[in-house]
Amino acid sequence: MRKLESVLVILDKPKHSQAALDKALSLQAATGAHLHLVAFCWHPMCEQREVFDAHQRRVMKKEILRVREEWLWDLVRDHKLNAADITVEVTWAKEIATWVAGAVVERGNSLVVKSVHRSDSFLHTPLDWQLLRQSPVPVLLVNIPAKSGKSARTPSGKKLGKDVLASIDLRHNDRKHRTLNLRVLDAAARFAQISGGKLHCVAVVEYSQVLSDLDFINVRRIRSEVIAKTQDLLAAMLEPYDIAKSRIHRPAGKVGQMVAATARKTNAGLMVVGSAAAGRGLIGSSAEKILDRAPCDLLVVHP
Repeated sequence: MRKLESVLVILDKPKHSQAALDKALSLQAATGAHLHLVAFCWHPMCEQREVFDAHQRRVMKKEILRVREEWLWDLVRDHKLNAADITVEVTWAKEIATWVAGAVVERGNSLVVKSVHRSDSFLHTPLDWQLLRQSPVPVLLVNIPAKSGKSARTPSGKKLGKDVLASIDLRHNDRKHRTLNLRVLDAAARFAQISGGKLHCVAVVEYSQVLSDLDFINVRRIRSEVIAKTQDLLAAMLEPYDIAKSRIHRPAGKVGQMVAATARKTNAGLMVVGSAAAGRGLIGSSAEKILDRAPCDLLVVHP
């Protein structure tokens, strides 16, 4: 992962808590990164050619942008932000993920920060998925605090810790997956240093519940065999990071459930996961399973 020199921050709409901004400001304090704050506007009325003429649509659009820009500068003043450390932008865009994908390349941003908005089932919104699929740089999805002004918390209300959990996939040992695993570890180590927490690693031994229900399948034996076959590979990956054995986790089960359970067990404040298919239709089946269940902040990196 590149050094955090320039971060693009997607602001929430007015009246929402600005969790992404708060997280970005903490990153800036630790790294000195420049922040580019973006507020998005779009309204279907301004696209209704059959109802409004061109002049009316321009007037409406101009007023919406003016109000949002006024709010943005009030936000800057309320947070006492230094003009030398930030830039701000109000832009008109319906396809936000597409705009972000182009903007980070043009501006040279090394990270995108956005707050998480989920349904009661904790599923991410379509925009979250689109960003993860289209962004060419890592995306940090930030948990929204349980109450405005409070510390970030898990969906269950528990205060997030400082430790960082790196999710490693050892099922494949091709060049692409090795590179992705190393980038996950590198990013996780950097964020652990930034947060002042410890680095944990989880590599799930995946198996189907259907298989575990069969009498002739011994899940414990399978787990032991998989761990034995992959321990040298994992040890070589982890050697530069000096991770204690107590912080290396090898649970067996479904990937998404086990990674989320490990994050809760360690009270990690951040999970780092690799996406094997940046810019395509899918981000990778394992990554998507993990994303659906993430109980804390989530960083997604690409090969």
